[in-house]
Amino acid sequence: MGAVAYDQDLYSWSLEQAKLLRERKFDQIDLEHIIEEIEDMSKSEKRALESFLETLLMHLLKWQYQPFYIGKRSWAATIVEQRKRLKWHLEDNPGLKSKLSAAIVRAYDLAKAGAEKETGIPSYTFPEICPWEYEQFMDTDFWPEP
Repeated sequence: MGAVAYDQDLYSWSLEQAKLLRERKFDQIDLEHIIEEIEDMSKSEKRALESFLETLLMHLLKWQYQPFYIGKRSWAATIVEQRKRLKWHLEDNPGLKSKLSAAIVRAYDLAKAGAEKETGIPSYTFPEICPWEYEQFMDTDFWPEP
């Protein structure tokens, strides 16, 4: 098997690099690209955390600010699902816990914009900063009151 170009076939390149590492052929590995891929993986896990938070917070805002909306049952399902996804993601990536506060700030900003887009309620109607603590909005018994 010849050397696979990183920029032409990432999948095959990754398998080839893993094989070289297992065989301890360190002089043949593509170290710069391996470093780049590892850094990208950590960024991807952080983006996933922010995405789960954004979806959860947006649905909690919609739940609170549109209490009589007919689609509320699907919002409840999404809230339950995102709580699970967040819990599992942090269990799989405990190092992300140190990034949680900043991720909530970023995600809440996007959640307000998303809630405005989906409800027509101006984003300035929502609190400036996230009105709930992490432990509160992750509590399965928590459902914000109107």
